[in-house]
Amino acid sequence: MAIAGQVVLAIVIGLLIGSVLGLLIWKAWMFRHRKALRLAEQERSVAQYTHILDSLEVLCRAVEQKQVELSEAAIRISALLDSLPADISPKVDVAAIHQFAETCQQFDRGEGRKGLTSRARHSQDNYRWQLEDEQAFVVGEAVQRLVTVLPSWRSVLLSGSSR
Repeated sequence: MAIAGQVVLAIVIGLLIGSVLGLLIWKAWMFRHRKALRLAEQERSVAQYTHILDSLEVLCRAVEQKQVELSEAAIRISALLDSLPADISPKVDVAAIHQFAETCQQFDRGEGRKGLTSRARHSQDNYRWQLEDEQAFVVGEAVQRLVTVLPSWRSVLLSGSSR
């Protein structure tokens, strides 16, 4: 009986050691898996921020060179800025862009615009062009301020130190 007790004790100890080793292996695997997921998420964030910053640079250049309507650029720039982290620094005053984009939301776009009569479309265009003329200087200054911080934002966001 003593031998049977020793065998059972050896089996229990073996099972206990196996369980502890299995748990340690599982924890190590989970640690590596989580690390890989974090790295993949960081890579996605870097790619996303790179795309956003590239788009902002192109839009700002297009505004400076008057290659795009100011209303369309303001809407797009505002949406892109909203995609960046709120704690991005250095801070820059681009409120004029957001305000103008908000003002431009009243105009029909896409399918809604196609449904307008030519008279209504022309009326909206004239009013939008008037607003663009009135806001061109203020929005242009905000775009210039944005251009000056984009390189800093790029280094902060792409190095991962903003989060």
